[in-house]
Amino acid sequence: MTGLRIDRVRVLPLTLPIANALRYTQGRVGAFQRIVVELSTTDGLIGYGECRGDLLRYTLLSDLAESLVGTDPYQLETLRWRMAPQGLVELFSGTVAVQAYSAIEMACLDLIGKSTGRPVTDLFGGRVREEIEIAGYLYYFGGTPDGEAADRLLASARDVVNRYGFTTLKYKCGVLEPEAEIRTLARLREEFPDCRLRLDPNGAWGVGTSVRVLAAAREIGIEYAEDPAANLAKIARIRELTPGVALASNQAVASPETMALDQAFGAIDVPLIDLNWYGGFRAALSAARMAELLGRDVGVHSSMESAISQSAQLQMAACLANLPYASDSHYLYLQDDVLAGDPLPITGGRMQVPTGPGLGVEVDTGQLERLHNRWQETGFLSWDEPGGRPVLLPRW
Repeated sequence: MTGLRIDRVRVLPLTLPIANALRYTQGRVGAFQRIVVELSTTDGLIGYGECRGDLLRYTLLSDLAESLVGTDPYQLETLRWRMAPQGLVELFSGTVAVQAYSAIEMACLDLIGKSTGRPVTDLFGGRVREEIEIAGYLYYFGGTPDGEAADRLLASARDVVNRYGFTTLKYKCGVLEPEAEIRTLARLREEFPDCRLRLDPNGAWGVGTSVRVLAAAREIGIEYAEDPAANLAKIARIRELTPGVALASNQAVASPETMALDQAFGAIDVPLIDLNWYGGFRAALSAARMAELLGRDVGVHSSMESAISQSAQLQMAACLANLPYASDSHYLYLQDDVLAGDPLPITGGRMQVPTGPGLGVEVDTGQLERLHNRWQETGFLSWDEPGGRPVLLPRW
């Protein structure tokens, strides 16, 4: 029986600055906002976990924090059920409770790894790779006129390929008129003929627009299209009308339950696994193995992580035998981080899986406090366009 006991819990929202506001189909992201859960034990260990930062997750984690004092971090299943309202059937379906729990589980596993001197990968059967290929994430930038948006995106692509050595590029689209984005995709293919290209409009297109854009994308050559439309029924129809284009998802399929549901639709080729969305390490690895059983490979999704969650995603990816795709990552956009020392490096389009105990990263408490103070100045930020209303899908 473990002697570990949690004796202090802190819930710290952070605002992490980025170089440029990033546009996506429903608005723009001016900074990355995360919530860090810090668990301390009676023998002086500190474990860190993290999830997306917003008021709902913050309220839930803050309300729960005191009840974690005195608990054993090994008892993850008890903690999991504590997060859900009694009788809730969809306990793990991408809900706020699921994502908040994932931060607690991450911090507990960080503690367990540190107490045993083993990386998190060793708690789940060990790693099958030591480095993870990373996709260069391309956005339109906020404040750029639409007529100049593609030129700036292409300039950004050249910069990150030269700087980091990416051989896969992910084009975040669904922002401009579809015909303009087809032209941008064609320019990316012309400039980067040897790169794998993927696109993600975040469900912005209806069936007709999706068929038109994906027919052009098929000729241009893409690895896959992620969530062209917003639900499984639409994506299944798109698949029927646009053969020869692989389809991926982290919206229509974002949990083990929706992955199972897709067996009826047959819409998705590549489930994109995310520690937060799927409910932590255990649920994410279980979902990836479920996909393997169903004959599917998986990809790894990104939720705008700090080094804490980026390390966790790398550790998860290292355990996935059925991962042939470069992993999504927003880490290249961070201008500040929680680490003691240099940022996690991206070299030759790859990131090394940390080998230290737990998550394998050293959090600088001064940096943590400074980024928390920055959140106290900004509060939780809206992702809507400035002065605009929330965008309804599909946009086209």
